Amino acid sequence: MKDKYVILTGSKNNAGDFLIKYRAKQLFSEFRTDREIIDLDRWVAFDEETLEMVNSSKALILTGGPALQKHMYPNLYKMTDLEKIEVPIITMGVGWSSKSGDWSDTYTYEFSKQTKELLDRVENSGYLSSVRDYHSLNSLHSNKYKNFLMTGCPAYYSTEHIGKDFETYEIKKVAFSLGVSFNHSKGMEKLLKDNILQCKEYFKNESFEVVFHHSIDNQKRDKGVSKSLFDSQKKIQKWLDANNIKYTDISGSAENLMNYYSNVDLHIGYRVHAHIFMNSIAKYTILLNEDGRGKSIKNVIGGITIDAYHNYNESYLVRKLNQLYKHDKYIPNTNLTQQLLDEIDYEKMIDSNRYKISRKTIDKNFDIMQKFLQQLP
Repeated sequence: MKDKYVILTGSKNNAGDFLIKYRAKQLFSEFRTDREIIDLDRWVAFDEETLEMVNSSKALILTGGPALQKHMYPNLYKMTDLEKIEVPIITMGVGWSSKSGDWSDTYTYEFSKQTKELLDRVENSGYLSSVRDYHSLNSLHSNKYKNFLMTGCPAYYSTEHIGKDFETYEIKKVAFSLGVSFNHSKGMEKLLKDNILQCKEYFKNESFEVVFHHSIDNQKRDKGVSKSLFDSQKKIQKWLDANNIKYTDISGSAENLMNYYSNVDLHIGYRVHAHIFMNSIAKYTILLNEDGRGKSIKNVIGGITIDAYHNYNESYLVRKLNQLYKHDKYIPNTNLTQQLLDEIDYEKMIDSNRYKISRKTIDKNFDIMQKFLQQLP
């Protein structure tokens, strides 16, 4: 009988979260064939039976997502009292969460007392842990945590594509993914709509479709989608209908995401894991950054990413203004659409050079991911 790892994952509705879980399990199945994987939802507290299962495993592995937050424990990882967990606690591909996403934020990134207790356990586990980008790594370094590798997100790694060169091809189908910033900002909503309309016009001779990663199905509203985001998406759905723009919902599973984007030639949009997946299978993609998750990708694999906003204001004054009336914290990048279209034209001129470089960088990061996997208990 195999020894096992217990992994805690965070997939509820967002297709990208399911992709992280899918690819992480795939990596374990290929590179740690000596271990069985037990997958648990991170938001469920341990009962006695679960605790016994964890303590009979080789390690508890906190897997993927923007979980490296101030209240990481116990808000995101419910688990149980840390002193009751007897096995090493290790992170795999977790990332920071920052609206502004500036590198300077990594020097002042805060963790609560309880989160530090968890990170102390991770730091002193006797094993290296993993984060998904250099912003996350420096946030940990700034808090004196050094026992981490930058492996990239597990979702970067399609092992059948490792070592293969990027090959150019004709674009026939374009997908535009929706983010979430439009739910909080009228300026970002206007920018989103402008981008969709102009991209649809630019690709008028190709198939063009908007993609929802969170569900717009009324029957799935309570499964991992806030009421606010769901309502905002329904308004976007009505707007798309009014403008005769096709759309699709791929929420709910990794297979939905993979099957859909495998048949897309170019992804444009805000969804980080659509961008990661397209890079992983050597396809064209342009990420429009709406927070620190997107901004951090540039340092990890290069490629083409564009900031959709100039600033996100979290000052004390703005927070107070928000108590009086809905003040827009975002300053959108009104040049975004033109820059986006210019990037597409330029990449044609240079024979997709940045995509070729990005493909090679993923391969080199994969060496570090393998190092992480092989040193696990």
